[in-house]
This record gives sequence, C-alpha cells and structure tokens, in this order.
Amino acid sequence: MSGRAIFVENWDAGYGSAYRIDPDDFPEEAAVLEEDGSALRAHPVAAAEVEPLAFVDGVRRGEAWLYQEDPVTGAPIRGLAGAYACGSAVLRRGARTMEFGECLVRRHVVWDSGERSELPAVAGGWAWEPAFTAATEPDAPLRELQRMMRQSEGRLADSLAEQGYLTVVDGTLHTLRRRQLPLVGLVKTHHRTLLDVNQHRRVPNLAPAQRTSIFRLGKHRYSAYLRIAPRESGVSPWAGIVRLEAPRAGGLEAARESIDRAAGCLPRFAGIAHRDPRAPQNLQPIFRLEQHLRHLLGDAGLAARAVRQAVAGAARGERSTERGELDAERAIA
Repeated sequence: MSGRAIFVENWDAGYGSAYRIDPDDFPEEAAVLEEDGSALRAHPVAAAEVEPLAFVDGVRRGEAWLYQEDPVTGAPIRGLAGAYACGSAVLRRGARTMEFGECLVRRHVVWDSGERSELPAVAGGWAWEPAFTAATEPDAPLRELQRMMRQSEGRLADSLAEQGYLTVVDGTLHTLRRRQLPLVGLVKTHHRTLLDVNQHRRVPNLAPAQRTSIFRLGKHRYSAYLRIAPRESGVSPWAGIVRLEAPRAGGLEAARESIDRAAGCLPRFAGIAHRDPRAPQNLQPIFRLEQHLRHLLGDAGLAARAVRQAVAGAARGERSTERGELDAERAIA
C-alpha cells in the first residue's frame, strides 16, 4: 500500500467521472483571480429564495447511423439520423412549485462531407430535417447534432433571461457568454486545473454554501467554485463541488450578483443519491427535466425502425425513377 488515502467517487461509474475531461469546456482559456487579490478565499453565501428561476438543459440521441458512397471516388459518406430535445424547468414568480416550461424536439438527418441527402417522412409522424457538416471525422454528424442542440438551448436560455428569470444553464455558457443577462452556467464535471496548483487543491475545503473567489476565464466568462452539499466520509474530495459561470459582458459586479444569487439557492436543489446516480452535482430540477426530455424523444426502438422504413422508401423511390428513365429510353428508341 502507498499510504495515501483512497476515496470512493459517489458519481455513478456508468457516467464516467465527475473529475474528468469535459469536451464542452475551453482549455485554451487561463484563469485569473478577480476577487481578493492573489489569494483564493472562501465566501459564505446566504441561503436565498430566488424567483423567477429557470433551469435549461438538453438531451440528444443518435438513432441510426447511415452510410453512402461517393459515386465518383467511392469514399464513404457518413450520416446520422438523430434527435434532440431541449427545455426548461421554471419557478414562476409567486409559485410554490416548479413546473416544466417551454420544450422542443427536433429530428435531423446529418451528413458529413457536405452531403445534403434527405430522408422521406414515414407514417406515424416521423420526419427528419436535413443538416450537414463539412467535417469528415467519423463522429462529425454526432458533433453537429450536439452543436445544434446547444444552439437551441442558448436561444431558450436567452429568452428566459430576457423575461427576468435567473437562468441556470446545465453546462458552460457557450454562445451565451457575451450577453448582459442574468445567466449562470452550471458545470458539474472538472477536467483540468483552472487555478494554480496551490489554489486548486484548496477548493475541496469549501464548506457547504461557500464559493471561491471569482476568477476570469479568457475573454468572456467569470467563474467560481461552489460546494452545494456536505462532503461525506470516504468519498471524493470533489463530490458536491460545482463550478458556476457568468458572462463578462456586464462586468464583475453583475457577474458577482448572478453568481451569488445562484449560489444562495442551488444547494437546496442538490441531487439525491437514491434517485440520481450523479448526485449531488446533478441538481434535482435538471434530473427531472432530463427525464421529461427523454420521454419527449419517444421510444428509441421505434425511432430506429422509422429510419429503416425511410431508407427503404428512399431506395424504392430511386428504383422507380431508374425504371421510369429506362422506359423513357426504350420509348425513344
């Protein structure tokens, strides 16, 4: 034995690790402290009832991979039939309970290499909007579906913030990072040392409902770590730690106000372990919203079957066209 302490991570291993590389983050942006000089400090945040309050999230699902061959080069062209849903859980002004707000579902067939083929709609309301990406990596269509989902999340979050909701977006702020609105990004996973090593190692010492000093991330975001739940004996030191983001566009004081408002209310929404395998970082409203959005996507097996029917229908259409062209040629002859 090495003599070092061993901890259990309470985040379900099926979801990876809460302390891992997150491809949604921006590793080129260095952190610079904006509060408390060069010293990282713990800031207690008073518990607060915040309303109106909104949580925004999205889920996406690849439902069938597709394949074509370039008729000239024979090179493979990959496609993906998939869907995403994004929506909100809102606490309206004067309300006592949260409810689901606006939600939308989109289905797309996404091709790489700039291909723009369509799929015909099939019975049962199954239809796919065509989309494409110029990229050629094997996962390019899935990444394009993810990008479109993030854009839809951003538009929804933007709308809610403009209506006066303190809007908490699951993940980094992405396209929202330039807006002067009450927006907060909630980052549940930690993939690298944003602060210097000595400051980074102190973050797990936060007490519940304490946040760190605010630091700047690149040109567009302010950020701070927050402990939303007590640390249990024997679990990972980073269990219960989330990172909050706010746009820099409104300045440090506006960002501090949004971060403190969120920090004052989020601990009461911490995930519950026997209900959510990503507790406590995955907040209860986000967990319920994810469940609701997956329900809106419909049955995955039926979706895949609909894609196969659409592909078969497209093939029949091509064969009919070929027969028609052949008949025409014979008539001319």
